[in-house]
Amino acid sequence: MGRVQGVLVRRGDHWVLDNDDEVRLLEALRAERGARDRFWALVAVLDAGVAQAEDLRRLNGRLSAIAAVETTEDVWRVHMPGALLGAVAYVCVCANDDKLSRWLGFALSARLDENLIRWLLPGPGWASWSMSHRLRWRSFDRDTHWISEMPPSFWSRLWAHSDERLRAVAVASDPTTRPAALESLADQHRATHEVLDLVASNPRTPTRVLRHLASRWGAWERIGLRVAQNRSATVALLDELARSHDAEMRFVAAWHPKMPVRALRRLVRDESSEVRAAVANAVSAPAPVLEALASDADVWVRRNAASNPSMPQAALEVLLGDRSAHVRAAAVANESTPVVPAAARAGDRTIRVRREIARRSGVGSEVLAVLAEDPKETVRAAVAFNVQTPPEVLDLLSRDCCEEVRAGVAYNISASPGALEVLARDEYMWARNYVAANESASPELVVMLARDEDSYVRGDAARHGAIPQAWLKTLATDEAWEVRAGAALNTQAPEELLTALAADDHCHVRLCVCKNDQAPQRLLDALGSDPDYYVRAAAATACERRSALVADNTAPQQR
Repeated sequence: MGRVQGVLVRRGDHWVLDNDDEVRLLEALRAERGARDRFWALVAVLDAGVAQAEDLRRLNGRLSAIAAVETTEDVWRVHMPGALLGAVAYVCVCANDDKLSRWLGFALSARLDENLIRWLLPGPGWASWSMSHRLRWRSFDRDTHWISEMPPSFWSRLWAHSDERLRAVAVASDPTTRPAALESLADQHRATHEVLDLVASNPRTPTRVLRHLASRWGAWERIGLRVAQNRSATVALLDELARSHDAEMRFVAAWHPKMPVRALRRLVRDESSEVRAAVANAVSAPAPVLEALASDADVWVRRNAASNPSMPQAALEVLLGDRSAHVRAAAVANESTPVVPAAARAGDRTIRVRREIARRSGVGSEVLAVLAEDPKETVRAAVAFNVQTPPEVLDLLSRDCCEEVRAGVAYNISASPGALEVLARDEYMWARNYVAANESASPELVVMLARDEDSYVRGDAARHGAIPQAWLKTLATDEAWEVRAGAALNTQAPEELLTALAADDHCHVRLCVCKNDQAPQRLLDALGSDPDYYVRAAAATACERRSALVADNTAPQQR
């Protein structure tokens, strides 16, 4: 650090760098607690040019982990607080480092996640990290709030970056990029698979470009599969993809909600059982298609068909007697299955079938009473959680030897006051926790649980609508942030109490104030500039929701 000189000084709301003394900048940045202050301190240091990104990698310890990560390592292990992502990205764009540039490309690619049909493939940008195939079926939710908060200097550095690949990734991953620019990227001979993957995922990519990418690449490097996942794909294009010679392409395309019925009718006879299973999940599939799949030779096709809410009732009753327990359980769980035939399977030899019956509504108190004596605790727990279970049956289950069963009764709003009183003293913490959250709990029980030794129990007691105001004020000053967060969520909390909680040191408490429907608008406006960007995002979401409600309420009057 000997070559880094300068003094980091805060003047008003901003950080500035005075180059008149030598200091240990890393220590100065570590000492600043607020994530937003750390970020702007980084901006001041790097923009002044007196420090290099390499000098700041030890700021949090996370940058070193990112720079050292191997290409086969699971990137989910490199987890950092979302509030630091902006600072990390700024360091990455300032560094001439291949691994940091690849991480930044991966982070920027998250902007296209919402445009893809989920749960099928890892999200766009994973190619930059050469992810292992074991991640194929994992969700690819990633945080993008930090992107909208980056200062102009970040973007100017990004567009002038020496890494041509990073610049191309930044353009291709931007959902506002002009179609002509995306078409130009797709036509470039030097375009990498990573860039083409993003072009195929972008909502503004022209249909002719998507068609070209799908026909040229198919399932190779997943580029054609991205086209099949693209929510902006036209019906005609999806119909073409459903005729592909590649089974994986047909499989991904079959999941698209815009897949035309004529294509689904063809895919019923597909040679791949995975494709037929995907068709069985389509809620737009007509009755003849679903009935044909209900008699498919493959058990997973029949199971998906049995789960489809559009399946005709007659076919569902047939599936209740299927030789596979997976199919019978799916048919029982389907709310479109008539209650009487489903309840008739209460004596099924398979645990999962009996458990699904115990979860169903309308099966009748007699059936639930029988299942409450089932030898398997998972079945009894399902009965305990069912709000239609009679109180006398819940009284018996409140003394069950299994903790999960007792917790289910504590959670159930149909539980009797006597059962809740017994469970409020249960040794199992989650049983007491669920009583504190149960809206049927009496004020006396809630006050008793407000003294509980566990902070989560006290937190749910603080959130309960029956908690007396005196106790609510006491819990709002509890030493555990979980308890104060519960008080911040209480819709009965007075305005002065929410005002105090909006200034709490813990960001999660302030975030819970944003989630309180009764929080004054002035608090939401103030929290919109909170140091923690999760709080700012929650405040913005709350304001948008209120604006939408006002618009919905005024629209009928205007009409």
